[in-house]
Amino acid sequence: MNILDRIIDLLGNTDQKQLTDHLGLKKAAFTDWKSGKSNSYRKYLVEISEFFHVSLDYLVYGRENTNAISDDVKELLNYYNNLSDIDRGKLLGKAEALAELAAARAAQEAEKISKEKKKTAEKSKPIIVAPAADEAPEQDEERLIEIRHSVYKVSAGCGFELDEGDNWETIEISDTPEARRADYALTISGDSMEPVYYDGDIVLVKMQDTVEMGQIGIFILDGSGYIKKYCGDHLVSLNEDYDDIPLSDYEDVRCSGRVIGRV
Repeated sequence: MNILDRIIDLLGNTDQKQLTDHLGLKKAAFTDWKSGKSNSYRKYLVEISEFFHVSLDYLVYGRENTNAISDDVKELLNYYNNLSDIDRGKLLGKAEALAELAAARAAQEAEKISKEKKKTAEKSKPIIVAPAADEAPEQDEERLIEIRHSVYKVSAGCGFELDEGDNWETIEISDTPEARRADYALTISGDSMEPVYYDGDIVLVKMQDTVEMGQIGIFILDGSGYIKKYCGDHLVSLNEDYDDIPLSDYEDVRCSGRVIGRV
């Protein structure tokens, strides 16, 4: 069973439109996935796993929980039990980041293989003449909404000034459930949150003073804005090339909101 098979299995009798609405896509997108015309679902693995309330690990690999514990796991549990609460939080934050990175890499590799197969299949397809412009099927006009967007970028690296004054603009984005829930949008600068969020991505943010452990948020540290995962006393990057950020190193630490999606 591959990723798409698991998505179809998880959907069950649920209306597929609920899933496509959650992703901000047209209902026809799901039909294209099933027919093999598109594999764009691989770009939405994080959002799909959240919709079904399953882990990325299950969605990509189909792994089930098991009561059998290997010797390696027992050894890791012994290490974990000997750590302090603070060190346990650091370990869990790093483990979550590594798991997300591994799942994203697996998805990218699967997408690469799928593209190669599709390219081979395209070469053997007959040439089909496209219909005339006046015969083309009508497309639904994309609905747009306006949202507040900072002219400054939030850092996924070493930090960037996030001005809270008048340096905001209004932009139009696709009308999705996440967009309607968001209070403002920010553009990412840097690669420390790859492979989930990339340089140049516009993320949707819901204003709140705190986020829960493991959630992605926008944080202001001594005036500089960051997008990071919250892990108690420190912030974590999803790119393992970057070190954790201890919050004790900063005098002014604030949470500006929770990242709930992207444009």
